[in-house]
Amino acid sequence: MHLDPHVAIAGATTLGAAWLMTVAGLQKSALERRRRRRICPSCGREIQARVCTSCAG
Repeated sequence: MHLDPHVAIAGATTLGAAWLMTVAGLQKSALERRRRRRICPSCGREIQARVCTSCAG
C-alpha cells in the first residue's frame, strides 16, 4: 500500500497549521493549558473549591 504524496503533504500541512494555531492561541491567552488536579494532602480527595470541603467543614 503506497501513500500518495499529495495526501502526505495535505496531512503535514494540516498538522502544521493546527500546531501554529494552538501556539498562537496560547501566546495570546485565548487558550489555557489544563491545570493539574489538586489533591488534598489530608484525605486524598480531589480539591475542586478553594479549600477541601471534606476537611474544612
